[in-house]
Amino acid sequence: MKNVILYIPGSHGSFLKFLFDCYDQGKVLGFETTETGNWHAMKSQVYDTVCFDMANDYQRKMYASLTGDHEEYRIVFNTLEDFYYILQCVIDRGGYLSWHSGIELLEQSLDAYEKEYKVKTTYRQTIKDLYGYNDSRVPRFILRNLFILIFITHFNHNCWKLNNEFKSHGGNLIGLDEILQYKKLKQRIDLIFGRSLDFQDVHRHLLENNKPYAQRKKVREIINAVETGKDISIQGLNTISEAYICFYFEKKYYSINFALANDFFKTTKDIKMYIDHYPSYMRKPNNLFLEHWKIYNVK
Repeated sequence: MKNVILYIPGSHGSFLKFLFDCYDQGKVLGFETTETGNWHAMKSQVYDTVCFDMANDYQRKMYASLTGDHEEYRIVFNTLEDFYYILQCVIDRGGYLSWHSGIELLEQSLDAYEKEYKVKTTYRQTIKDLYGYNDSRVPRFILRNLFILIFITHFNHNCWKLNNEFKSHGGNLIGLDEILQYKKLKQRIDLIFGRSLDFQDVHRHLLENNKPYAQRKKVREIINAVETGKDISIQGLNTISEAYICFYFEKKYYSINFALANDFFKTTKDIKMYIDHYPSYMRKPNNLFLEHWKIYNVK
């Protein structure tokens, strides 16, 4: 019986397929990834498991043409933070990106990003339509605001819609949180194959060679510091991470808007001061929160 892995872009479908191949062979196989941590380049000689990116029209058609008995597994996520991580992965190493960080390229030049990504995106047109900007080097505050918009309207994003579609199928769902935690993932795959395999070194490679994962850890630390009153320095965030922090606190407080210039907060104390002393006469929920009040429970 063939195993079929259906995945949302950025959810580590190729990595999971590699692990299934290892279990099929009863050993950890050789592997290599690109400098950005991309597993797409792996050319497996094991075909008992196939995987399909269900946001890709061609791969979706390939999946639809499958015949014969097979067992299906779908990778899903559960939180807005998971969606933030997925978005990071899609932009940073999606499309045909192999050797450069997509986020770093995007922050430097939209032309350079599109040249390496090689898959049509709507960023250029959206930036022109919503922000009146039409140059390759996009200011940091415009990118940040674009990503805040994506987070606020996450329910319209293809990855979110696919996730809901996957969950509607019920069984054999593998959570992103499982994939990112070695013990949980090993327990799950051991159960699927009825045997045990130590792949801790491979999993360590997934996490260590993973800029979106490192960004997620930083964001968690910063949000926790703000909420517990701890003052720490803020360094090394990309625009998506900055945007998620802004979205997180806009969603939490509703009436405080995080419309910033190019420079982001330097410390978590700065964020706490911004929240605590935001002018009372400027307090009003974001128009998108009001438009989608059923989702954000704004009254």
